[in-house]
Amino acid sequence: MSKYWGRLRVGVARSILLAGLLTLIVLPFSSCTKPAVPEKAEQLRIGVFPDSISALVYIAQDQGFFKRHGLDVSFERFQTGAFAVNGLISDKVNVATASGFVLALQGFKSPDLRAVAAISSTDVLELVARRDRGIAKPKDLRGKLIGVTKATIAEFFLSTFLSFNGILPGEVRTVDLKPSDFVKALTEGRIDAAVCFPPWDTVKRNLAQNGVSWPIQGGQDYYLLLISRDELVKNRPRVVEGLLKGTLDAEDFLRKHESEARAIVERTLGLDRASVASTWTKTRFRVRLDQGLLILMEDYARWAIQNRLVEAKKVPNYLPFLSLVELEKLRPDAVGVVH
Repeated sequence: MSKYWGRLRVGVARSILLAGLLTLIVLPFSSCTKPAVPEKAEQLRIGVFPDSISALVYIAQDQGFFKRHGLDVSFERFQTGAFAVNGLISDKVNVATASGFVLALQGFKSPDLRAVAAISSTDVLELVARRDRGIAKPKDLRGKLIGVTKATIAEFFLSTFLSFNGILPGEVRTVDLKPSDFVKALTEGRIDAAVCFPPWDTVKRNLAQNGVSWPIQGGQDYYLLLISRDELVKNRPRVVEGLLKGTLDAEDFLRKHESEARAIVERTLGLDRASVASTWTKTRFRVRLDQGLLILMEDYARWAIQNRLVEAKKVPNYLPFLSLVELEKLRPDAVGVVH
């Protein structure tokens, strides 16, 4: 019996040794096997309005959230959201950041535009004026020359601000200027006032005690949207999903690391802390599609029709312009549109 157990132990030992040798032989070959190649990242060009209200896309890019979700994103800067949407329509970019006002007006002639999400809502527009032109209060704007970028949310809020202060459209003169021209035009006195997107610091600093300003939105936020075309939504769903996931991750990051998020925006845009803070406190960074956006777009359309900015006589149905399914699938509570 002892011989039997002895032979059995020897056999077991040999089996273990043989298994070990086989492992040593196989391991080098298995380690040389290439890992699964990740799926190629989808390229996406985003036309961005370079302001703090676009924070979520800058954070998503800086923190690698877009890359994490399969996108190779590049940015092209535009001075306004309206210019960015023009870039979208001419195929210079695949997605544009722009206000609901731009989508409402462009919707009259480009029915294939789609908002896949709002990434912020904000109340930041100001009207800055020169005191040496006899302007101390809003009513003094009568007869003055006001710079404003036409076909943008700035033009809409200028109109409502003047109306609220009892000034008729024909009682002021306006000139269409790019945002980059406001500082020089107002500083040199070529215009009496201007509707300014933030940061307004340079204009106010140049005018110093000669400047006076007012918020002109009356507490009414406007939405900054991610706008694409229907073709992208239908034919490249993975891209839209990655875009939304990246911005949702950025929203979560901002909520948990606000100071770091602000620092990213300061560094990316080359702005000082005070400039970013002045916008940040008046902006809500949330990825959403709300019923309020639809209502505002209808208001914008009625205003455009009344002011003959468009040839149409009827407000469009803007529900098809909101691509709800993609965001609803990822975060159902972020969609508040009745549909």
